[in-house]
Amino acid sequence: MSVPQLFFFDVDGTLLDNRHHRISPSTLRCLRQLQRQGQRIVISSGRDIDTIATMPELVAIDWDGYICRNGSVVADRDHHELFRAFFKPSALCQLEALSHRLNRPILYMGYQEWSNLPPNDDFRKACTFFHRLPDQIPVRPTTDSDQVTMALAFGDAGDDYQEYAAIDSLTVLPTRFHYADLVIRGIDKSTGMRRLCDHLNIPMSATMAFGDGINDLQMIREAGIGVAMGQGCQAVKEVADFITDSVDQNGIEKALQHFGLLRP
Repeated sequence: MSVPQLFFFDVDGTLLDNRHHRISPSTLRCLRQLQRQGQRIVISSGRDIDTIATMPELVAIDWDGYICRNGSVVADRDHHELFRAFFKPSALCQLEALSHRLNRPILYMGYQEWSNLPPNDDFRKACTFFHRLPDQIPVRPTTDSDQVTMALAFGDAGDDYQEYAAIDSLTVLPTRFHYADLVIRGIDKSTGMRRLCDHLNIPMSATMAFGDGINDLQMIREAGIGVAMGQGCQAVKEVADFITDSVDQNGIEKALQHFGLLRP
């Protein structure tokens, strides 16, 4: 086994607990120790850099890179973009037609964020999970010339979002929290991993990744060592090299200790 040089961390449910969105003292110590040891740490999230920059829990850490929008945006430690991909205009047209037919809003994410329809109950519940105020998100029409890197659809917890899965060139990643990530088909967090590895001249075999959700599956599968959080979804656990304890039980620290990666 190669000693990992580059560590990738999902945010919600991995670095941050899902209830209070806080990073534990244990995890913070581990991140700083890895960097003292000369290893590099990277955020890998559905969030964007601007949002991460508003989160005191994460800003306090000197990250070595960012994979955002589930792999559609990659940036270096100085926030310089290395890669950004956009939805096809045809996908935007199909998504708009479906959204209006179902009367369910879509939260679009590009260089800005906006909703195409006023918030419904599921939209508001998802915003509560993210500690956001739905009425502060702009509502405006969406056109096929808009530059979108990711979007969120909203529904009941446990919804399979099958209507959205039929849209050309998009992949649907349902969550347990009243929303699904809509991402560009063929792009995921592992796409971002490879681009950042190429940029830093580090082989994929020398990486370690931590995650809990379906949007982490490819990242966990393709990392040199893939670690699933204890409370994570079954699909991620099935492809992981190791299943650690939950985010609330210092899962990151326990996995690093298991592999002997924290030096005395």
